Order: sequence, then structure tokens, then C-alpha cells
Amino acid sequence: MALVGSRGDVQPALAVGLELQRRGHEVVTGVAPNLVPLAERLGLAPVPLGIDSAALLGSDLVRRDMRSAHPVRRVRALRAVASAGWDELRTGLLALLDDVGGADTVVTGLLGQEVAAAVAESRGLGMAALHYCPVRANRVVSPVSGLRGPGPTRAAWALGERVRWDLTRRAENDQRGELGLGRTRVHLPTRLRDAGVVEVQAYDAALVPGLADEWGPRRPLTGFLALDDAARARLGEAGSGAGPHGGLDAGLDVWLDDGDPPVYVGFGSMPVADPPALLAAVDDACAELGVRALVSAGWNDFSAAGDPGASVDEKRVRVVGAVDHAAVLPRCRAAVHHGGAGTTGAVLRAGLPAVVGWYSADQPMWGDLLRGAGVGVARRASTLTQPGVLAGALSEVLDDATAARAAALGAGLVPADRAVTAAADAVEGIRG
Repeated sequence: MALVGSRGDVQPALAVGLELQRRGHEVVTGVAPNLVPLAERLGLAPVPLGIDSAALLGSDLVRRDMRSAHPVRRVRALRAVASAGWDELRTGLLALLDDVGGADTVVTGLLGQEVAAAVAESRGLGMAALHYCPVRANRVVSPVSGLRGPGPTRAAWALGERVRWDLTRRAENDQRGELGLGRTRVHLPTRLRDAGVVEVQAYDAALVPGLADEWGPRRPLTGFLALDDAARARLGEAGSGAGPHGGLDAGLDVWLDDGDPPVYVGFGSMPVADPPALLAAVDDACAELGVRALVSAGWNDFSAAGDPGASVDEKRVRVVGAVDHAAVLPRCRAAVHHGGAGTTGAVLRAGLPAVVGWYSADQPMWGDLLRGAGVGVARRASTLTQPGVLAGALSEVLDDATAARAAALGAGLVPADRAVTAAADAVEGIRG
């Protein structure tokens, strides 16, 4: 398994790795260096692969240059980010294959797929990819907010694939050259299709009606992937029932029980530009709407802004570190999150309506899909600290009708264990 990117890119795939290991397969797991401790706690004996994803997400390249108003600087940044860490991924994956010997399949996520595919091709190995959102051309899900109709949707995907190819073509052919492969003029989606590579769609068909019929068995929709109870307990995060504080931040269990269910606020690995301003916006929204909020810091350091309790009402707003979504979210009434697929799946399974404060990548798409299902609204993350924006967005989802739709949708999703089983079945089937 060659898994690079943030926690949201890696953790769902680790659930599949654990299932394959349970079935008796030898699973060798390479993950981004900063996520090695996470995979170790799950018992997968990981090795570092690629580059530190937290450092990349916190870099000026991502936080400044990709958002530059200067178009040349922005395109250069996009090109650099699209192929960031590819050299390290190629050399690390080759070394990993040499060390283990006898591997027959490479499993990867979306990030670094170009490199993993080239390595698999050079070694004559099978390959499977795990996709956490629709990323291939189709007529069902639009990559552009507000675009409707199968024809325009398909055309938008074609344009997006061409832009991606323009950004990565040189870097991809450089990688192929290093592996002794010939240059290619055909972009990756077409090559993977022609090679019969299985691209597991690790999200629920209920959010994208009609997509499973369009894509067929080579892109099976399994449902959202998640760790089982035993694996989550090994992580020892708040709510999991294990760890140095009994699985709970000191007093969190009491706080959750001492009042109405709170709104969960968490942006995972996404860098919050101004933590004090976000906390202030959350506190203001809670005061205006008469609700409480549980804020999970994720990869952000809220302590750097000083004592959160000095500026917010701790009875209304509690700040904690990482939490066990499956244990904590069912004790909440709504969620404000970045729209990553893993968090989206956990929020949906908990039956919660959501405010998606998106940054980039697939996050706006998930915001649109939740809005289309009547269980959420979407705002650009940078706007949530503006006066009234967060309170206004929350007021749109904190009503009985939206809550009922979210509960019904959550109850109908594919259970996590069945989703993981289906994904593992797809990987096992690659080599017969």
C-alpha cells in the first residue's frame, strides 16, 4: 500500500489494509512520514513514504502561492503541488518493493497515483486505486458548482482532466523516464481504463444516484470506509474508550452530558488561517443561536493563540484535540467541517446536518452534494470568520426538517464494515 497525503487520504485505506491482513495477506504499508505513528498504533508496521503532508499543507506554497491573485504564481504553485513528493514516492516505493520481494499488487489512493501506476507498470504488478470522491469523467456529478445537465457536466470533467494533464504531463513523463518507461501522450485516466485497473469508489451511492450504473464494476461504489471499533480504540482519541485519559479529554464526557447536544466544529488537517478569529466566530454563533460547540483542533495549534478560555465562554465552546468521530459525533446535533471525504462520511453516518467550510480539492463538491441531498450548506472556509456568516449558515441546518433528512440519510448508508469488506474484495480480485 502506497498511501500519501493527509490523514483523510490515508486512514480510510488503512481500514482496508487491516481487513486484507485479517484475511491472511501480507500487507506492507507505506504512509506519509508524519502519519507513521497513526499506522503504528493500528498494528500495520508502516514505513515512511513520500513527504510530510502536514509540512506541505502548512507551507507557503499551499497557504500563500496557491491562493495568490497573480495568475502566473498561482499556476506555478498548482503545478508544484500536483507533483510534490513524486521523486520521494518513486524511490521509496521501489525500495519498499525491493525489500519485501514477491509483491503482486500496489494499492494507492488518489494522490501520487501517477507515480504508483508507473512503478506498478515497470514491475509488472497489479494495481488498485481508492477514490474518496468522484474524480473521473461522468454525467452525474458536476465538478463545477451550479453546473447542471449530463452534457455540460461531462464537458466540465473533460476540461478538468485536460488541465490536470497539462499541469502534470512533464513531471509524469520524467518519472516514467526514471523507471525506464517510454513517454506517454495519454493522460492517466485513459491509461488506467485501458489497463483495466480497478478504481474503488469509497463513498456511498446514495449521494450520487446513477453513478454506479454509469461506471459499472471497474469502479465499484463501496460506501464510506472507516476503522472498526477495535482499531479506533487503539488510536486512543477522545471518545474511543482508550488512551491516556480513558479515551476522553478530561471532563469532556461530563461537558457533553451537561447540556444540549453541541455543534461539532473541526477542520481536520486543513490549516485554519486565524484560530482566534474562528473561535470568536464560533462563540458568537453559539451565543446568537443558543447552542454549544465542541471544537476539535485537528492539525491546528489553537494554543498558539493563547488560552481559548480567555476569549470564549467555555460553557458554550470547548476546545479539544483529535476526537473519535464515530463515538463523539452521534452525541452532537450538527457539524461544521471542511468537507473532506472521511469527515463527511462520519458526519453523514452520525445522521447530522452540516455546514461545509471548504478550502479546495473535493471539498466544494461534497458541499454541493450535501446541499443537493438537503442535509447541508456550503461556504468558503475563509468567510466563516466574517460577521454573521457562520451563524447564518448554521441557522439554515439547525431545524427539524433538515435534522430529519440527515437522520434518514445516515440510517440508509452502507455500514462501514460492509464498505471495507467490499473494498477488500475488489483488491483481492485484481490478481484473480
